[in-house]
Amino acid sequence: MKTFPFTLSALTIGIFLQSQYTAAAVNIEASTGIEQDSNLNVTELDRQSKESDMAALLGLKLDVSSKHFDKLSLSGGYSYNSKNYRTNKNFNLAIHQVNADANYDFDVMTIGISHHYADAILDKDSFLVLNQTSFYASKLINDFLYLRAATNLQDKSFNSAKERDAHNLGFSSDAFIFFNHGKTFVAASLGTDKEDARTNSFDYTASQYSAKISHKFMLGKKEQKVQLSWRQLERNYSGITEEINAERYDTGQIIDINWDFSLTQSISIETKIENGKYDSNFAPADYSENRASVKLKAYF
Repeated sequence: MKTFPFTLSALTIGIFLQSQYTAAAVNIEASTGIEQDSNLNVTELDRQSKESDMAALLGLKLDVSSKHFDKLSLSGGYSYNSKNYRTNKNFNLAIHQVNADANYDFDVMTIGISHHYADAILDKDSFLVLNQTSFYASKLINDFLYLRAATNLQDKSFNSAKERDAHNLGFSSDAFIFFNHGKTFVAASLGTDKEDARTNSFDYTASQYSAKISHKFMLGKKEQKVQLSWRQLERNYSGITEEINAERYDTGQIIDINWDFSLTQSISIETKIENGKYDSNFAPADYSENRASVKLKAYF
């Protein structure tokens, strides 16, 4: 699939047509850096190398947003991220993403629809195209508490693993609590998914829990942002996996810390350390991983 779906195209066209009549905000972010990974893997294909390697990172992000009549908000964007490894070239990964969002503030709550399109390219070949449409409701209460609930419809198309092609129905809820004039927040989220794949052994139900704390502060005259995140994943497969002659069960726990150090108003350095521990009765999905990265980011 190389064309965007109707929903994405309609929203994107709407954003640019409306921006002709309303001032739009445009933000661009470019980044470059390196990442050390202790165990290269492709989760979507249950592939791991059990080898470490260093990758060169490149990123580009474009966001466009506009507000209309104080009630209607439109936004859209494009991002590109790539990893090119020094030794294990077959794990080189590039991801193109396009998104569009439209929402309306009804005072009692905000109702919106969004669409995300992603094309993942592994070793120069497209291996996964993902489309997700979300319908959501959100509410900001007294500039202190933000709540959001969403229904997510996903379609996955694999280029060389058609047995994994799937439709996914998910529900998610998020809560953010803001402190310190918005400079500090804590967040918690809960999500559930039910995936129906072309081959029964890849059908599953899943749940995800996550928590995050973020804090902005000044170090001298330089603005800093530190974030600590935790995620817990659980996935129960309903079909028999032939390799183990049983129903597969996966869990995962990921912890990461991120520090964004501003050098100027338009340049910052981001460092990140992540630890992931994945347990499964299916050997290719049973592993641990440590990642460390540093990026130089520029904003326009």
